[in-house]
Amino acid sequence: MGMEAASDTGPLPEAVTADELWRTSPDALLIVEAGGVIVAANMAARNLFGHEPGSLVAMNVDNLLPSAARETHRRLREGFEKEPSPRSMSSRQGLEGMKADGTCFPVHVSLAPLGKEGGLVIAAIRDMSQWVKAERELRDSEYRREMAEDHERIARDLHDTVIQELYAAGMALQALQATSGSSQASRLAEIVNGLDATARTIRAVIFDLASPLHSAQGLRTRTTQVVSEMVGVLGAEPHCQFVGPLDTAVPDDLVEEALAVVRETLTNVAKHAKASTVDLRIQVDRELSIEVVDDGVGLSESTERRSGLANLAARAKKHSGSFAAYRAPAGGTAIEWVVPLVSDTSET
Repeated sequence: MGMEAASDTGPLPEAVTADELWRTSPDALLIVEAGGVIVAANMAARNLFGHEPGSLVAMNVDNLLPSAARETHRRLREGFEKEPSPRSMSSRQGLEGMKADGTCFPVHVSLAPLGKEGGLVIAAIRDMSQWVKAERELRDSEYRREMAEDHERIARDLHDTVIQELYAAGMALQALQATSGSSQASRLAEIVNGLDATARTIRAVIFDLASPLHSAQGLRTRTTQVVSEMVGVLGAEPHCQFVGPLDTAVPDDLVEEALAVVRETLTNVAKHAKASTVDLRIQVDRELSIEVVDDGVGLSESTERRSGLANLAARAKKHSGSFAAYRAPAGGTAIEWVVPLVSDTSET
């Protein structure tokens, strides 16, 4: 005869008591009688819900839920009392518990009837905050991956189709230019230059799309934050244009320098320019260039303003760059701050 298989529902080992399981359970355990009154709670339950020892006993279990969910829970509890059976309810069902201080948190609850006479239910409750957080992070990661794949596909399509078509159109126009009269040749040259500029802009977009998604610490994101902070003192929101991989091609130390330049330039505009519009353009390729143009009163001889411009010039010089401030063609002031991103190692 073969040996009889051991039962997995046998009695507890003599060394283990129900009281020990009750006291050492990592899950919050409540014993609830008909009507929802708690008759016993272990230490884990008191810790989970933040109640003083003994304060859970005689409390209605409905009160451990947010107030908006109590009526629904009461109906569900009464339905369970009529047809009790072991069951599990997860945080996916939107279950929440409420601590003594009013803090709500997602929970997983398992229920089972107790005793032969019935009327008692044991509830095992687990805080699912970390689980829900991990699920949210996983969804966010999957979303970022999908977005990165979309960006890569769009960048590839732009490179393989649009850029090539622009080059082909430019070459055809150049060939036509060679056989055209002087006035037509001049116009065709302007069109070719426009196509070249468009191609450069698209290459910058491709660079940005092919790079990782915008970082919360990158230059684009942080510049947007600085601009938002400056709207109050400027009186109007600057028009911003970003070209190139601002969030991936600019090293951290230069990000901080660029933000200081943007903040100081906009502060100068707010203090001295009396401008109604401000344009900010930041471009990244082999250089990081920051351009700010306002329609204000133009450059003044203010000692304070000249000091601010000197600071901007010093910041550019520190990075082997250049700085210029001049009257804009349409009035107001134009500021150009340019520093190299890639060292030129070519021989002269």
